[in-house]
Amino acid sequence: MVTLATPPSTIDGIKRLAKSIKRESCITHHQALDEAARKAGFQNFVHAKRTIAKARVQSFTAYVTVYWNDLHSSARSSGRFTVEVHLKHPLSELLADGIKIGGAYLRRFKLEAPDHLELRMDAVSQNSAMQYLDQASFTLLFLNATGLVGACRKANVEAAENLGRVPESDHMTGWEDPQTGNWLLLDEPYNSSVPGFRKEWLQEHGLYQVAPNWPGLYYPGYAVPYLISPSQALIEKVQAMVEGIPDSAYPMGLPQKMEYDSKFVSPARIASGKTRRSRTLPSSGFRNGAVAYGGARGVRSQWRPVRGMPLEMHTTVGPILHKLCNSSVRAAGVTARVYEKLNKVRSRLEDWVFMEHPDDITAEVEAKLYYGPGIDGFTTPQDTLKAIETVRNVLLKGYEDCKPRAQMLAKIESAAVDLRKKVSR
Repeated sequence: MVTLATPPSTIDGIKRLAKSIKRESCITHHQALDEAARKAGFQNFVHAKRTIAKARVQSFTAYVTVYWNDLHSSARSSGRFTVEVHLKHPLSELLADGIKIGGAYLRRFKLEAPDHLELRMDAVSQNSAMQYLDQASFTLLFLNATGLVGACRKANVEAAENLGRVPESDHMTGWEDPQTGNWLLLDEPYNSSVPGFRKEWLQEHGLYQVAPNWPGLYYPGYAVPYLISPSQALIEKVQAMVEGIPDSAYPMGLPQKMEYDSKFVSPARIASGKTRRSRTLPSSGFRNGAVAYGGARGVRSQWRPVRGMPLEMHTTVGPILHKLCNSSVRAAGVTARVYEKLNKVRSRLEDWVFMEHPDDITAEVEAKLYYGPGIDGFTTPQDTLKAIETVRNVLLKGYEDCKPRAQMLAKIESAAVDLRKKVSR
């Protein structure tokens, strides 16, 4: 007898159930459809189609746009794709807590309008653009169907990290139920393993696993999704929900290719009366003692001082920052917050020195800069504070006053403030 944890709520789900009923009961396809519809809470299959069709009319359309600019292949190409995704709630409501709730697959996007997601920078090829489109579109449908959000609670993030490497996993993402706080991992390796794989590991860690009949998020149609969680109830609920997403909801086939310089203006953008902003362009030239570098279409340029710091000053401050970034919390008071700020300074200064002295960075010199050989950290918070002060003084002498220098010094001072707080406790 066919039993259900959660009755299907879509026509595709009812059809899948009907196939199981037909096999078990040896009845006609039409009879199986009616029986499946009744199990789903409808009078018959015709009633189910009419009811579900009415419900779909009340959906909300979201738009997803990706540009690509292929400069490296022999057949260069560029263009824009925009697809529609139909949701139960407006996109702006679904993402009311920010793009971050969409986890890894929405982080490169911005909410261009209340109903329009747009990739911030260009994809490197048409195939890459299609993968970004699929990941974003399928993620919106996943959020829409399940109510899950990207894992962000400290306890959930730590619980997943404490598992270590999940055997035979690939393209792992973390999710959580904002209502219950229960967490779930979505593992999407390319190859489907034999039934019962990693069974002992799952039992050892008190976890459950299912492989839903669902395309997944990372590379729909190519990767194989698995749901892993300590909550069997959450897994069963999510499995039923993702399997209930109708096939018709997914954008299918190759979207219409539009010109690279074209703009998609969504209905919500038009209704707002506000002009659609052009995509960010890289900067060039000089400004108040600073020069622009880097950046791309959709990505802002960065700035550095016009006048570079002498190489000997870089080889002075480089090993100090390297040692600071290898100092521990216990011995030297370098917490994660302090490390993050100092490491950003270290990384940025390494970028600058290669641009300031392009012909002078030999392997020997590079070893004396910001990422040299392994090194022990400082041993006391007092030594750490002195080292941070030394870095500050060198940068004050090495660079002329400008906004990039001021931003660098602000990070250094902020790290020192955090460290002093810890020392004074």
